[in-house]
Amino acid sequence: MADGLILLCSGIVISTLVTALGIGGGILWTPLFILGFGLPPHQAVTTSLMIQVVGLGSGSIAYIKSGLVKTHLVVLIFIVALPGVIIGSILALRLPQQLVQMALGVMSLTLAILFVTAAVPLAADKKYSFDRVLLLKILPIPAFFGFMMGSLSVGISEWLVPPLRSRLGLSMPEAVASVIPVMFGLASIASLSHGLSSFPTYWIYFVWGAIGTIIGGQLGPRLAQQIDEVILKDTFIYLMTLVGIHLIFQSI
Repeated sequence: MADGLILLCSGIVISTLVTALGIGGGILWTPLFILGFGLPPHQAVTTSLMIQVVGLGSGSIAYIKSGLVKTHLVVLIFIVALPGVIIGSILALRLPQQLVQMALGVMSLTLAILFVTAAVPLAADKKYSFDRVLLLKILPIPAFFGFMMGSLSVGISEWLVPPLRSRLGLSMPEAVASVIPVMFGLASIASLSHGLSSFPTYWIYFVWGAIGTIIGGQLGPRLAQQIDEVILKDTFIYLMTLVGIHLIFQSI
């Protein structure tokens, strides 16, 4: 029961952060399962993906209702990222578990650095433009990180939001609203691939975590335009730095 309450609260907090900042929940869920509950990395990745489907689905509904989603971008990014997700999911079970844990640690530290360097506000006069040339420069990001999502359960949204804002001129709410549905679709495909190839899954963790993500998935979009973004980002940076160092240390 105690573990269930911890997972419920974790689901609310993680899903709120995910849908408010546009980050991938796997970068938080997978380390939590490994470090906090002792799950093997492969099982942590699978359970994380299944939980993300629920939370991202909840967040997608909220953002679609808000009218902020750029549907054409969602479809295009999903198509580009899909092959990498499938390939990563197939290869995930063949990777040594220590390598998976080390990779997660490196990704956590890299993400913390990204949030530090990318914390540049969008110019007030920047307007959204569906520029095909600029879009082609962005598409390699989902192509590569789709593979990382399939293999490690980490998201692509945190790598996509900065270029969507700086190059295409989306506002922060529009960028987040457009990547959350992409993440939902990719997480659904990845969890299905993992589920078909990896039977044992920690269902009790999934149930409690999923309930929390449903709640957080509704809170995040509502709080995204009210909470001080700087405070949220700084908290996330410190958390990712500590998690990354700990994961790397444990994998050595």
